[in-house]
Amino acid sequence: MDIDLLINKNKDVGLVATGKFDSPVSGIIFDHQTQSLSLEFGQTMETLDLNVPISEDFIPHIAHKNHLFLIGTDKRHIHEAYRVPLIHVNDYKDKNVEEWS
Repeated sequence: MDIDLLINKNKDVGLVATGKFDSPVSGIIFDHQTQSLSLEFGQTMETLDLNVPISEDFIPHIAHKNHLFLIGTDKRHIHEAYRVPLIHVNDYKDKNVEEWS
């Protein structure tokens, strides 16, 4: 399965996947420290780490989003498209993040 990270002219960020996932994606995790994305599947409780390079140009756009779009295609037709919550982890630059007491 090929997965690409894209941004449109309205600055919406989305993942475009060629093929279908075995179960619906319930969330996307962005790790600020490793600058990597993972998909969470709620039905199976599994995680899929993505090998999608995230260029420095994309970081400011992803860093302030609370959702991403997920589009599934067979290279000719879109078979699914939906909005998925984006979870941020290891975001040390966020001023509201503190140690747990």
